[in-house]
Formats: sequence, structure tokens, C-alpha cells
Amino acid sequence: MLQSLKQFKERHPFTSLMLLAILVRIITVAFVPGFGSRGELQHPTLFIGFLDKMKDLFGIGESQGVMFASRALYAAVSLFTVSMIYRIVDLTAGKSNAWLLALIPTFSIIMPSFGIIENASAFLGLPLVLYGSNVVLRQEILRKNNLTENVHRTSFFIAGLMLGLGICFWYESVFVVFSILLILCLKRNLKGALMTLIGALVSIIAIGLLLLVLNVNPLKYIVL
Repeated sequence: MLQSLKQFKERHPFTSLMLLAILVRIITVAFVPGFGSRGELQHPTLFIGFLDKMKDLFGIGESQGVMFASRALYAAVSLFTVSMIYRIVDLTAGKSNAWLLALIPTFSIIMPSFGIIENASAFLGLPLVLYGSNVVLRQEILRKNNLTENVHRTSFFIAGLMLGLGICFWYESVFVVFSILLILCLKRNLKGALMTLIGALVSIIAIGLLLLVLNVNPLKYIVL
């Protein structure tokens, strides 16, 4: 049986990794009541403030069903994070290294603090930043192969949208996004950097207008 599992892992590394991650999360959601609970948060976040607004609007209270749904949400988000980490490392270091490195978030469950949810904004913003980073990295690799430039411009814009959303959820990730833009400039991909910046600004402005309509002040959720 172990030999069969090893062969399956070698033939389907990504599928085997995700199946393992799903199994760990099913066990966690079913048997760890505190997983993803508000009691694990260290300080208020913009995302929690937005959820409170939605709960009040629809009259949703704190029930067992709501808490179970919350744990399932955290599990799904962390699952996406595992996928992004695997794909990024796969592009830079190969499938074997990607599989080994992705075991860390697979078993640690909570990202990014590897065991403790320090704030929900970071937890939810990280997958968006990773997704945008993955798109930028992939497009940079494709750009070196001289593929159609228009495809790259669109892809960098989409990456920017994701990175901008990441900033909206997780303010500190602005430094990560700035680093990505700087690297693109150093790589002399000024068009890619510009499209990424435009995409990020579009997301930030759209979220800002939404918060304005909902009368939510994002500044009070910034904790230094």
C-alpha cells in the first residue's frame, strides 16, 4: 500500500498534496471547535468589521452553524494558500521541492502565522498576494520566451487586481507589492510594472468606494 501511495505521489504530486491537505482540514474542522474562531484573533480587523456589518444587515447571530461555516471558510482559504505556495515553488525550484515545502502549510493549517491566527486580515490577504505573485512570476517566465506581449499586459493587470485586493485585506502587504513592482522595474519590464500598478489601484479604489457606501472607516482597523 505504501508503495502504491508513493507511486501516486510521484505521478500526481499536486493532487496528492491537495488530498492530504483536504484530509487534514476535514479533521480540523470537525474536531477543533476553536479553529477559525474570533477568540483566536489578536485585534479587530477590517474584514471582521465588514462581516459584522453583514451579520447585522441580515440578522445573523452567533450559532453553532455559523461557527462551523467559519471554520470551513478558514480551511478553504488555507487550502488555497497551500496550492499557491506549491505553484510558486514549482516555477522556481521544481515539483519535488514544491511538494516538500508545501507540506509546511499543509500540516500547520493556519496561515500565515503557522499555528496562531494573529489577525484575519493577514490570513485572508495572504492568498490574494500569493495568487498575484504567482501570476507575475509565471508571466515573467513566459515573457522571456517572447510570447505575445498583449497577453502579458492583461495578465499583469489581473495580477495587480489580486495584489490590490490583498492590500485591502492586509495593509502590511503593500510592502510585498512594492517589492514586486520594484523587481519588475529592475527586470526592465516597465509595461508589466505599470499594468500591475494600475490593476492594484483599480482594486483599492473599488474597495474604498464600497467601504464608503457601507460607512466603514478602514483607518480604525490599522494597528501598528
